[in-house]
Amino acid sequence: MNSTTPAAPAPMGCVSRIFVWAMIAVLPVFTIAVGLYFVTDGLSGRDALATGPVGTFTPVDRTCGRGGCALEGTFTSDDGTITRQDVDLRDAMHVGSGDPLPPPVDDVRLDTGASGPTAYTADYSWPWAVVKGAGFLVAGPVFSIGLAVGTKRYQARALAAQRHDRRS
Repeated sequence: MNSTTPAAPAPMGCVSRIFVWAMIAVLPVFTIAVGLYFVTDGLSGRDALATGPVGTFTPVDRTCGRGGCALEGTFTSDDGTITRQDVDLRDAMHVGSGDPLPPPVDDVRLDTGASGPTAYTADYSWPWAVVKGAGFLVAGPVFSIGLAVGTKRYQARALAAQRHDRRS
């Protein structure tokens, strides 16, 4: 072999093949689930902002992660007929783990959907949630197909190189 001939790819081992093909199968399932979550959340927010009861959200607790904290609290409708505890708030407000809990938030809309009660402020960006979800819905399967095609090509080149080496 001279310096201009590229080295033949090494064949994938059994464990590598199993791992790669398992990832090809699991990746679209995971990204589709994440995408559906975001799309559903965005559409629920849109519906709540259009038709949900208006009221006040009083923060009681927070759940913190990498991107900041999500507020949990009590929703009370403006007319006093609806009171819900353990409501999640979706809005553009950023609360850090060391920050004090914000004061009650007025003019929120309640969604009592199946995943639990959620309150949305007027600045909730439901289109962004839908776009983000659609991105996950498309990107995961496309990436998985690309990974499958690349893996098949790699395996074919490695097999051809092995056959060539055996004939030499």
